[in-house]
Amino acid sequence: MGSIWSWLFEDQTSNSPQDELLSVVVHGGEPNPGEEKDEPWCLSQDELGNWFIENIQHGTKAFSTDCKSAIDSVVQHIYVHCSENILAFHVNKVVKGGSLGKGTMVKDLSDVDLVAFVSQPYLEPISEIGKEEYKETLLGIISDLASSLKGVPHVRIIRSDEYLLNFKIQVGRRWIDVDVLPTTDNVPNNQELFRKLFLTMLEVGNGTRQLYSASFVEYQIQFVKEQPGHVKELIRLVKYWASRFLPKYLQKSYPLELITIYLWEKAGKPERRLNKAQGLRSVLEVLTKLDRLRVSWKYMHNDDHLEETIIRKLKMERPIVLDPANPTNNVCYMYHLRDNIEVLASAAERTLQTDLLENVIVWPQVREYHRAFNKQRAAFSNTWPTR
Repeated sequence: MGSIWSWLFEDQTSNSPQDELLSVVVHGGEPNPGEEKDEPWCLSQDELGNWFIENIQHGTKAFSTDCKSAIDSVVQHIYVHCSENILAFHVNKVVKGGSLGKGTMVKDLSDVDLVAFVSQPYLEPISEIGKEEYKETLLGIISDLASSLKGVPHVRIIRSDEYLLNFKIQVGRRWIDVDVLPTTDNVPNNQELFRKLFLTMLEVGNGTRQLYSASFVEYQIQFVKEQPGHVKELIRLVKYWASRFLPKYLQKSYPLELITIYLWEKAGKPERRLNKAQGLRSVLEVLTKLDRLRVSWKYMHNDDHLEETIIRKLKMERPIVLDPANPTNNVCYMYHLRDNIEVLASAAERTLQTDLLENVIVWPQVREYHRAFNKQRAAFSNTWPTR
């Protein structure tokens, strides 16, 4: 699974990530030790714009169209089977998320999320029926979906469990992995109630809190989709970098999207003529020192203290990037596992030394980020006891 929905139902502590739902992923191979000698890393920053147009921009629209067509066939099949009562439940809406929904797709490197909202009263909100009954109902829905999709052309069922259905679907000459997770309306329509919901989510267990996540998908999509086109282009470049320099399990779209957006905002939101090399270097510089990162937005509320309450209550550790749509979710949780921070830092350092980036100046705010980090590290070193 290429989005952070792949982490959703793993055994995690309280600040585990939750994000997107039906994911379609086509990844490149493992990072190539000789990658730095290939394009665009061997080019000058002046050549990057044309390379981007030829290698990322061209072909992405056609790939996106092919993905939409393939996914639409599955969505239509579900709607028809609901309307004809072949499936016992009805679906109010199916939301396309991931890179396809957000407008950050890169050809051959895609994650597409579908969130199917099952109508009440077949699936009632978690707050009304509780975690166990909710999960039991999900299990029946997933089983029914698996049986139904066996009849769809170019679809191969792979597996299912109590949370999701996984299958492959053919897009052109490619077979793409798909994960499907149903949900219902667990999020209120009134924005004034969001703060209350987040506080409620802090009082339930991690497993229950995870079940809420899919219901936030439209807000996740909206936050990224409303960013300017030049920011989405930078995001595509960052995602391409990840596909070439990171192992598959770290090629996660949403954390990189949010980190890129945050740095662009901190840089004063550079306008249309955004320098892609400068933007990429700025992102990679921060990836070399992720253990200082703490990012949040008041996108769903106006409470100046809510993020601090969430971070303290869930005992989150840096790097912290709170999901703008669901601030109880630290999307950088996986970076804490094993030596992932070091893996990211090493890959970023390699790229920073390439011809493309070695002489590029980062955004001023990123330089301040590094100065603050170095100052804190020096202060820590000075207080460390000597033998």
